[in-house]
Amino acid sequence: MDYFLPRTYQIRQNHDHYLDLPSHLIYQPHVYRLACFLAQRSGAKSIIDIGCGSGEKLKIFSEEYKIICVDYAPALNLARQSIPYAQFIEFDLENGLPIIPDEVLNKSIVICSDVIEHLKKPDRLMRALASLSKLVPYVLISTPDRDRARGWLDNGPPANPAHTMEWNASEFVRFMRDSGFEDVPLYGHTINTDIHEVKSTILTVSGIHAAKPVSSAQNFRIAAVIHTFNEFDILPEVVEHLVSQGIEIHVFDNWSTDGSWDLVNTLVTSGKVRHAERFPDKSSGDYKWKLQLEKTAEYAAKLDVDWVMHHDADEIRCSPWYGISLRDAFAWVNSLGYSAVDFTVIDFRFLTRQPQISNSYQNNLNHFEFGRRPGHFEQIKAWKNNTKVDLASSGGHQAIFQERSIFPLKFLMKHYPLRNALQANNKVFKDRLPRMAAEQKAFGWHKQYDAFGQAGFVDGWDPYKLISWHSTYFMSEFVVERVSGIGLQS
Repeated sequence: MDYFLPRTYQIRQNHDHYLDLPSHLIYQPHVYRLACFLAQRSGAKSIIDIGCGSGEKLKIFSEEYKIICVDYAPALNLARQSIPYAQFIEFDLENGLPIIPDEVLNKSIVICSDVIEHLKKPDRLMRALASLSKLVPYVLISTPDRDRARGWLDNGPPANPAHTMEWNASEFVRFMRDSGFEDVPLYGHTINTDIHEVKSTILTVSGIHAAKPVSSAQNFRIAAVIHTFNEFDILPEVVEHLVSQGIEIHVFDNWSTDGSWDLVNTLVTSGKVRHAERFPDKSSGDYKWKLQLEKTAEYAAKLDVDWVMHHDADEIRCSPWYGISLRDAFAWVNSLGYSAVDFTVIDFRFLTRQPQISNSYQNNLNHFEFGRRPGHFEQIKAWKNNTKVDLASSGGHQAIFQERSIFPLKFLMKHYPLRNALQANNKVFKDRLPRMAAEQKAFGWHKQYDAFGQAGFVDGWDPYKLISWHSTYFMSEFVVERVSGIGLQS
């Protein structure tokens, strides 16, 4: 078997047995942090580490989890010193995997981090992992990317004497599919060590709860409730996107002065917006966000829909799976028994000295930065609509309700708050800062524009401080960050 490696690739025939001795480096740290994040949110009971090595990285898990370590005897002897409370299973991974009861697997996160490249016959372990992926919520597999670690022209054998073979990302995913993985829904790259932080490690995420949705219930309905004030230029693009995603739209206009209200009425007439009204009853000089949040919660509870999104007028929301609509994604989350969805925020920016962009922002604003303020990590803004939620106490950052269960994989929020110099300066200095002062003093909210207020203007961003946007590249290069936020906070 060629394992989907190049025809001329040289596999190492006699390799050293690797013993994972404790080191000053932490290899693949985000693999284990992601596993911990998924375990916490999925309600997992067990962590199964295939090829656990010294077990040092498993210390990230609290003792409330049942830790199951699978490896050969010398490695398990080290692991017993690191995590003596774990269960240890001695097994030769060249033969696949030991039998683990289904009742354990059903509530387990499986990790196989940088193991498969050590095996002479990796197809046996890969087939066993494929079988597990149909039983457990999540399976995380990592291995070095040959192209990134060694260069495109590397033809083997691996430089590491303990490795028999190494793949690039495309080869590895093909190998997984050929080994029995029905799909590899999430894959990309993660950092190699906590010191070097080079994205030279392939990471794949599969399992029952990671699986790409294939269909949705015919009568499943989800509504976006939008409050808007002076977002005339971007509102049509946001509405078109939501309609294309199978979402029905309800708009509350906060007495816009730029023509947004007339536009919304046109969208109602065309059938793209389900309901629209002005709120509150009278125009006010203050930005009464708390009142708007309370209105959203009250209005949503009366809607005859399955799920609701608290949605701003300058956002484009996307599912975590490429090519899967929001409607199908939410239906899948609902079928798994979760009642809330979290989002990772990326803020798109206009550039200094860039020609003014005034429409088609998804196509024309091509530089972004990850949201890193504390509020960006509280974005639980979609929920199963079977109870009234509290939005106001968090300033709209999260829907709070009893027995909330958050789907582990974060959805994506592409945010376009400041889109060109004219719009940005009007928004910050006319539409926001003067109108937000009362609530900022009362609740400590609305601080996102303070820095601009001190500078006195918004003149754009330097491209070298931002990340260039390319959808395919983003989905794979930032697979950990986008589904969990890991790596975005110090």
